[in-house]
Amino acid sequence: MEFFYHADVRTDPEALRRILSLDNLPEVCAAVDDIGEAEELGRVVFFYHWGRFHIRRDEILGGVRFWVPDCPNALAWTVTTGLPPCPERVVIHGTINRTEHDQEFVEACYALLEETRRGLERELGEEVKEDGGKEPSDCGLGVGGIGDLRKKK
Repeated sequence: MEFFYHADVRTDPEALRRILSLDNLPEVCAAVDDIGEAEELGRVVFFYHWGRFHIRRDEILGGVRFWVPDCPNALAWTVTTGLPPCPERVVIHGTINRTEHDQEFVEACYALLEETRRGLERELGEEVKEDGGKEPSDCGLGVGGIGDLRKKK
């Protein structure tokens, strides 16, 4: 499944990398309660919805990728700018290795991306939009993607 959001901020990849460090992630994203010490699988992360896992962060073209190596759903999300489909905005793209999942888990995935969006807009000084950053008219990005269970119910 794929999940998309965009943040209505204008920034560059280096600024994203600075603000989205592992140490700063709980300040930016309310869905992350805490980041702990490094262990073999990565830094310990405590997600609001899921509890204790491990997290890794990679710098990629346009921004950063976070991934959870011990997640049974292979959760990963990227935060990028300067690239299609919306080069003038920040694109937040999440994936799991399932085509379907229970509604509660899907909603928690959306919440993770939504809280990342809200935090970026707050930290970078933009007004947080009530529409959730959904369906921007100028780049055709909507919320959802492959296997979006919210559309089925």
